[in-house]
Amino acid sequence: MDLQVVYDWWYCLNMISKTKKRQHAMANFILEPDERLICPICKTVFKEPWQTSCGHRFCKLCLESLLRETSMRCPVDGHQISQDESFRDKCCEREVLDLQCRCQYHGKNCNWMGEFRNFKAHEASCQYGNAQCPACGETMERRKLEEHALNDCSKRADHLDFCRKLPETCPLLCGKEAIPRDMLDDHLTMECPQAEVRCPFSIHGCEFKGKKESIDDHLRKNIMVHVEKMNQSTAENQRKHAKVEEKMTSLEKENNTLEQQLQNQSEELVMAKINIQTQQTKISLIERSMEGQKNDLAKLRRDLDAIECEGGGAIVSSLIEEILTTVREHEERVTNLQSELVRIKEMRLSSSDTETRLRSFSDNHSVCERHFERNEHQLALHEIQLSEQNLQIQKLESTSYNGVYIWKIDQYGRRFQEARSGKTVSLYCAPFYVGRFGYKVCARLYPNGDGMGKGTHVSVFFVIMRGEHDALLPWPFTQKVHFRIIDQDRIRDASDAFRPNADSSSFKKPRSDMNIASGCPTLLSHADLQRGGYVKNDTMFVGINVDMETLQGDLWTT
Repeated sequence: MDLQVVYDWWYCLNMISKTKKRQHAMANFILEPDERLICPICKTVFKEPWQTSCGHRFCKLCLESLLRETSMRCPVDGHQISQDESFRDKCCEREVLDLQCRCQYHGKNCNWMGEFRNFKAHEASCQYGNAQCPACGETMERRKLEEHALNDCSKRADHLDFCRKLPETCPLLCGKEAIPRDMLDDHLTMECPQAEVRCPFSIHGCEFKGKKESIDDHLRKNIMVHVEKMNQSTAENQRKHAKVEEKMTSLEKENNTLEQQLQNQSEELVMAKINIQTQQTKISLIERSMEGQKNDLAKLRRDLDAIECEGGGAIVSSLIEEILTTVREHEERVTNLQSELVRIKEMRLSSSDTETRLRSFSDNHSVCERHFERNEHQLALHEIQLSEQNLQIQKLESTSYNGVYIWKIDQYGRRFQEARSGKTVSLYCAPFYVGRFGYKVCARLYPNGDGMGKGTHVSVFFVIMRGEHDALLPWPFTQKVHFRIIDQDRIRDASDAFRPNADSSSFKKPRSDMNIASGCPTLLSHADLQRGGYVKNDTMFVGINVDMETLQGDLWTT
C-alpha cells in the first residue's frame, strides 16, 4: 500500500479523535438520529453538511479542516476529494433541522421541546444554561443572574442597570421609545420594522433574511425560485413517503408470513395433541386387553392344575365323548341338507313353464313402471307451474300502483347486526309503481347508515328501476318523495321528503336494472331509534309515498 495513503488514514483518525474533544453542546434528540445524518469526523449530527465527489457527507468545518491539513483523501473510503467537487447538501441539512429534540438541560426541569433548527436560539436564552455575570464574571444559571446582580454581585451597580421595567429605546433605531426592558426582546422579534426576519419559504430551503419591508419585495421577485424550491421539497417528501410506504409494505408482508407460520404451528400443535391423546387411548386399551389375557391365562393354568390333581383322566374322557356326539349331530344335519337339495332340483326342472309366465309378467310390470314414472314427472312439472303462478299472483296482490308502499321489515335486530359487521349493509323492498302503467320504483334501507349517516343513523333511499312502460313516460322523474319510519306507539313518526334533482342521473331514464339510489341519509338517528317505538316485536315499518298530484293522463290511472 502507498505510504502516503497510510499516512493520510492515520492523520484522519488522529484528527477525528481531536475533533471529538471540541464537540459543540448537543441537544437531547427524542429519537436517535439516523446514522446517515452523523458526521464521520466529529461523530455528531451534521452542521452545514457538504457532500464530496465520493458520496460521503461531512460538516462544513470538518471538511475544510480535512482538506487543509491532509492530502485531500476521504477518511471513509480513501478516495481523492477536492473543494471544487464538493457541494452543500441542503436536503440533508433540512433533515437534520427537522429532527425533534429537547434542551440539553432537560434534567434540570427545562421543558423546551422543538425542532433542531430552533435549538441554538433556545440555547442562547435557556434559563437553565450557564452564563457569566457581566460585572464580576462569575458563572451561574441564567435564571439566577438577576438575583445575583441585585443582591450577590461584588461589583453590582445601581438598580437601574438591572431593572426589568426600565424604559429603553429600540437598539435598531426604529424610532420606538419607552419600551420596558423585559419587553424589548418581544419588540425586536415581533414588532420592530428594522428587525431581520426569515423568508416564509425558509422551510423549503430559502435562506433570505431581511427587514419586514424587504420581505414583500423579495417574495415578488422570487416567485419562480420559491416554486422550484417547493417542488424540490415536495419531491423529496414524496421520495421519503414512498420509502416509508415500501418499508411498511415489506413489514406487512413479513408480519403476514409470520402470522401464517404461527397459525400453521398452532394447527400442527393441536394435531400433535390430538395424536398424543389418541395414542394414549390406544395404549390404555392395549394395557386393559393384556391384563384380561393375563387373567385368562392364569385361570387356564389353574384349571389344568385342577385336572391333573383331581382325577383328570375321567374329566378328559367325558369331554372327548361330548365332542364326538357333537360331530355326529353335524353329520346328520349335512345328510338332511343334501336330501333337501336333491328335492329342490327336481322341483325346479318341473317348473320351467311357471318361470316363463313369471318372466312375461315381469316385462309387463316394467312397462307399467315406466308409464307410472312418466306420469309422476308430468305431475311434478304441473306442480312447479302451479307454484310459479301462485307466486306471480302473490306479487300482483302485494304490488302497489298508487305510489304508496308500507314496507314491513322483520328480524330487524339481526339485520342491524349484519349491517354493522358489513355482511349485508342494505335491504331492498319489493318493487311498486307510481301509477298503474307508471314508474317502477323501490326503496333501499341502510340499518347502520350510509354517507353522512354512516354509523349514526338509519338511511333510506329511493331507487328508480327499469319498468315495462318507460318508453311512454316523461323523463327525468320529478315527483316529490316522502319517507316515514312509523312510530308504532303512534306518538311521532320519523319523516323527511325530497324533490328530485332533474340533472341527477338517479332520476333519468334507467339504462340498467336500477338507477343510483338517492334520498335521506340521516332519516332517524340510532339514539332516537332506541328511545322511540319504531321497533316492536323486532319489526319495523317504513312508509314510502310518491306525490302523484301533478301527474296527468290515463297512464297513471289505477
